[in-house]
Amino acid sequence: MTENTQPEATEPTSYKKELIIGTIVVVAVIGIIAAIWLQIYNSTPKIDYQPTAACSTFTDAEAQELLGKSAFNTTSDNPIQSVNTATSRCGYADGNSDTEKIIVAAIIMRSGLNDKGVEQNKTEFAKGTPTQGFEVVKDLGDSAYFNQSNGQLNVLDGRNWFIFSYGIGSTPETNSVEDAVKFAQKVLN
Repeated sequence: MTENTQPEATEPTSYKKELIIGTIVVVAVIGIIAAIWLQIYNSTPKIDYQPTAACSTFTDAEAQELLGKSAFNTTSDNPIQSVNTATSRCGYADGNSDTEKIIVAAIIMRSGLNDKGVEQNKTEFAKGTPTQGFEVVKDLGDSAYFNQSNGQLNVLDGRNWFIFSYGIGSTPETNSVEDAVKFAQKVLN
């Protein structure tokens, strides 16, 4: 009796190997493309927040309440955007005719536009804290300090960094922490 021998089927095994190798190559290419896309996506800044104009936080009514009915706006600008932050200013004066005694209330406001900008505000706020001639202010924003040499109150509040100046414009070093805090509380509330 002769055995009916059939030749070995090598083609299906070869086909399976090629299919497996092809699948691995396709998955690897998709993985590389996904990794490149994620790198590009994560490296480009994304505007998550709208910039805030300082004069939208410190209104005419608040300035008149603080400085009197004759208060007038001296500085008002739209936010100037950089990559991750936007900065704007707002200032008022009390209308005193003696230029040496004019009382001013002014804000410089830097808003984080995205998470990198918020982190940048936190980092630069911490780096900007003087090593001497300052006073830590509690219960105001996330962190606050009063710089005695320039009479400014710096407040980090959420994604925003505020710099408040309140007092006689010609001698800012005489500004008091109490007046600056009163001003900041009016604006931040």
